[in-house]
Formats: sequence, structure tokens, C-alpha cells
Amino acid sequence: MKSRRIFLIAILLLPLSACGLIAIGYNYAEAYLRYSINSYTSFNDAQKDAIYKEVNIYMAWHRKNMLAEYVMFLQELQQSAQSAALLTKQDASRFRSEVRVLYVKTLQPTILPAARILSSVDPEQVDELVQSFAKENKKQKDKELSGNQDEQLRKRAERTIDFVENLVGNLKDEQLEKIRELNHHLPFVSGIYMSQRENNQAELIELLKNHKGEDEIAAFLSSWLLTPEATRTEDERSIMLAFENASDEMIVAVYQMLTERQKKTLLKNIQKYIDTCQELAGKT
Repeated sequence: MKSRRIFLIAILLLPLSACGLIAIGYNYAEAYLRYSINSYTSFNDAQKDAIYKEVNIYMAWHRKNMLAEYVMFLQELQQSAQSAALLTKQDASRFRSEVRVLYVKTLQPTILPAARILSSVDPEQVDELVQSFAKENKKQKDKELSGNQDEQLRKRAERTIDFVENLVGNLKDEQLEKIRELNHHLPFVSGIYMSQRENNQAELIELLKNHKGEDEIAAFLSSWLLTPEATRTEDERSIMLAFENASDEMIVAVYQMLTERQKKTLLKNIQKYIDTCQELAGKT
């Protein structure tokens, strides 16, 4: 019974079977973040210096604070998993909400520094930012929205299968077919995410073109990143709610079909993730 609830958080967090890669990536996260941010537009020297400083501050904060929270959360799940109770849809919903809280905590400290830097960009940099957004969006659309509906669902199912196999090892043919079937009945929400992202990007560009200050930009970024549901239409909220409900049911169903070997692999990967986070958190 111990692995029933742990399986859920594994699904909601990262693929944990590559914990060594996570550690390597985390140790180089500062450089990667700086590279990613600088790729959006041609920042000047002063802006690059600010990015360098803010990334270092953020990663030091994240290592000191968030890694410990991730560990505590997973340890709490391990303790609750001692119960003989089966994983339920209510468990799935509750854990998903708790992961959302961790997500918000992780992003919150990035808002003000990002707004401060964005408020300093000039018109040429804004134009480059528009081009970068367009290129990034095209790549994402090609990945998730190309082809007809059946093709989109097939690609989503294969991404789900890859994710699960990273956690539990190879799946049997009947498990693969069941996941494809479950996935087929999930509402397709990639279009909603993409449309909302493009709308938010366009609004951000307008703020920058109109030379808005960092406070107004920060308020907008907070709405975009931390409370995205606030700007969705009633129909979009309904579809997202249906997707979340169906996802919770799918998580329970996928766990029920796992073999004992797969559960052991999952537990091993979860423990590796905990160990990795603890090790990284100790390198302050």
C-alpha cells in the first residue's frame, strides 16, 4: 500500500528515474537560466549584469528554501502512504492542489526581478521579443497542435506513456493500450493553454511598448503566471475542470494496473529524488 499515494506525486512532479541528470542540471541551472533569458532579446550590458545577479539570487533562494519544501512534501506523502487505504480520486485532487501551491511558491520570487528588467527594454528589444515569442509558439504548436484531432491525441498519449515509463520502467502491451484509451477520453486542453499564452504575450508586449513601469508589469506577470484561471472564459474554465477531474481518475486507474515490480521501481525513483534534493539542499 505504501506506493499508492507516492505514485500520484510522481506523476505530478518530474520524471524521477534520471535523478543523476536532475542533479547535474540543477548544478548548472544558473548558466542555463541566464542563457534562456538572454535568448529572448539582445539585452544590453547593464541588463545582462542585472540578469546575472538576479539569477544567482534566485537559485540561492531556491536551493535554501524550495528544495527543503519538496523534500518535506515527499516525506509527508511517504508517511501518509503507510495507510492501507486505496488511492482515491479525492487523494489525487488534494495532492494536485498541494503541488500547485509549491509551483506558485517556486515562481513568486521571479516576478519582481523579471518586471524590473522588462521595464527597461527599448523598442528594438521589444521587437526581438515579439519574434522570439512567435518562434517559440510555432515550435510548441508543431509539437502539440499539428495534425488532425486523432493525431494530436496520439502524440499526447505517447508523451504520457514516456512520462510513466520514466517513473516505473517498461509497460506491458495491455498497459500501453489502456493508457492510450484513458488518454483518448481526456479533454484536449493544449489549444486553451496556447491561446492563453499568446494572449498574455500580446498583452505583455503592449505594456512594454507603452513603457509601463515595473509595478504594473509585475501585477500582470503575477496574474499570468500565478492565477491563469482568472483570465479564462467560462467555457475554458469548464473544460479545464473536466480535464482535471478526468486526469485525477486516470491517475488512479494507471496506478491500479501497475505490477509489483513497477511499484518497486517507482518507490526507488521517488527515494532517489528525495535523496537528490536533500543532497542539493545541503550544498548551500
